[in-house]
Amino acid sequence: MATGSVLVLGGAGDMGSGVVEELARFGVKIDIGDIDAVRARAFAESLKDTGEVGVVEVNATSRSQLMEIARRYDLVVNAVGPFYKYGYIVAELLIEAGIDGLDLCDDYDAAEKILGLSDKAEREGVTFITGLGWTPGLSNILAKMGSYELGGEVDYIDIGWFGSAADSKGLAVVMHLFYALTGDVPMYLDGRIAMVKAGASPRTFEFPTVGRLKLYYTGHPEPLTIPRYIGVSQRVTVRGCLIPQWQTGLAKLFVSLGLTSTREKIESLSKFIHRIEGVFRAGGQPLSGVKVNVGRSGREISYASVGRMRKLTTAPAALGAQMMLQGRVKERGVHPPEAIIEPRHFLENLSDMGVTATKIIAHKE
Repeated sequence: MATGSVLVLGGAGDMGSGVVEELARFGVKIDIGDIDAVRARAFAESLKDTGEVGVVEVNATSRSQLMEIARRYDLVVNAVGPFYKYGYIVAELLIEAGIDGLDLCDDYDAAEKILGLSDKAEREGVTFITGLGWTPGLSNILAKMGSYELGGEVDYIDIGWFGSAADSKGLAVVMHLFYALTGDVPMYLDGRIAMVKAGASPRTFEFPTVGRLKLYYTGHPEPLTIPRYIGVSQRVTVRGCLIPQWQTGLAKLFVSLGLTSTREKIESLSKFIHRIEGVFRAGGQPLSGVKVNVGRSGREISYASVGRMRKLTTAPAALGAQMMLQGRVKERGVHPPEAIIEPRHFLENLSDMGVTATKIIAHKE
């Protein structure tokens, strides 16, 4: 049982609603903070037998309104995406308000800006965890677990993910995908951050259930954060794809045609794709997954987790929120998951929540 009250911003949305459900099962007192009060109330009513869930109508872009509302809570979870648009705005406001927080930020540039608020958060006595979802989030924790298994400093950490249109209904997910596949994105290569072309450098990953998939560079926060907190001598990379794989090719085509060259174009294209997303869901597998390969001196340990995107994303966030409410995460400042969470117990607790990771050991030449 966790004590304290939590506001989940975007709590009636595709991912935010999952955070609310998980927290309700923990017995946490939650309010859904959402601009769509009608949908939020209907969702809260559906959870009346699960836990204590209220509704607060709030526009996350209204600074004065959000400031006033956030101060009523012990913790705020931000699930309002896309995070390249809203992540920093919300994090900065919560820190100024002196409220502990957590978000699902999966955009690399927003994550870097949010981490830049750490000194201010320390001065305000605030703890804020950024990027505690699926990837980033679970991926970071698995990377840290792999480094522990290999004795500390490692040679490389390669992260691979796949997602499916049949496994998500959120507009923000579509916008994030196009953003992550557009332009140059950061990777940690040869011991330093380098900007590389998104959608390049294909590599095959093998996942449980779905088999071998070809993945490509995508813009995510892990290459920026992991080398700061885990000793890595060579590289930290993130690659991803969609299933069925023809959808990755279509997304890359849209990018090559310049249809995602600005944030405005990304939003316009994403809204169009979202309206016809049923076409893309047809015949697809409602599955997503992440695999993290960690290597040192010819030995490699991999962890793979496959399931529903909503569960993979929201269970880590809810568990992190519970830990914060219980005082198990005390460090002030802004932190990515690998800096502040002990992986072994976290993964054990996640397994109890239905998110498991398969461990694979290999020897490399």
